[in-house]
Amino acid sequence: MKQTLKIIFAAASAAILAASCQKDNNPETSAVLGFEGGYWDALIDSQQYGGPLLYGDYDEANFTYLGTDYGWYDMGNTELASELCESNGSKVYWNGGHAISDYTGQEPTTDYTLQLAIPLESGHDGSKNFCVHNGYISDFTPVTGYFYFKDGTGRTIESMYVTNTSYYLGTVEPIASSDDWTKITATGYDAEGNPTGTSEFYLTENGESINGWTRWDLAGLGTPVRVEFTISSSIVNEYGMAAPAYFAYDDVTVKL
Repeated sequence: MKQTLKIIFAAASAAILAASCQKDNNPETSAVLGFEGGYWDALIDSQQYGGPLLYGDYDEANFTYLGTDYGWYDMGNTELASELCESNGSKVYWNGGHAISDYTGQEPTTDYTLQLAIPLESGHDGSKNFCVHNGYISDFTPVTGYFYFKDGTGRTIESMYVTNTSYYLGTVEPIASSDDWTKITATGYDAEGNPTGTSEFYLTENGESINGWTRWDLAGLGTPVRVEFTISSSIVNEYGMAAPAYFAYDDVTVKL
């Protein structure tokens, strides 16, 4: 009987070891874009609106900013990259884009010059930095903020964490009714520009806005090469959407 039990235990141990070895030989790994470190710190503009990184030099003769080549690339990790959107030959953050930020602890405000701030005291999970999206698709802005895999390889983006900005909350909370909503729509595209999937996330739903870092499952996008984000809302006025087209995000997890 003892000999039989030894044989059974040995067989079970062998099976467990084989399964473990098989798992180690075929690991399913992922990488996280968290915007932390010296490279990312250098991408934080010295001021939230009109700064040299996101807007370029100011042309006093024409009362406008000249644009910039601002962009970022998570090389050797997730391979995600982003640049500002272009309009009339220049790239300026007000055209749409994704800007690195560490502006935290800002009370909700209607001051658009505080566009990169969040009311929370840190990025997701206590981190220093995060990223702020600006832009929505309309008749005047056919392209909005996006990121893409710079090596051209489509991958599954498992999730990212999202929260509202101080400017969004300060503008929306006083005017939102109990049935108002604002949502982000993410659309994935393959290398040929064909849609791979969409996913939606509500910044405000039934008049209530999120006030903390919240996980957004993006696996439904498939394996895109590029992901574009736009914002839509029931909160409108005579000029169109009255909800500021901003959201903050952090810790983008990509399956490798």
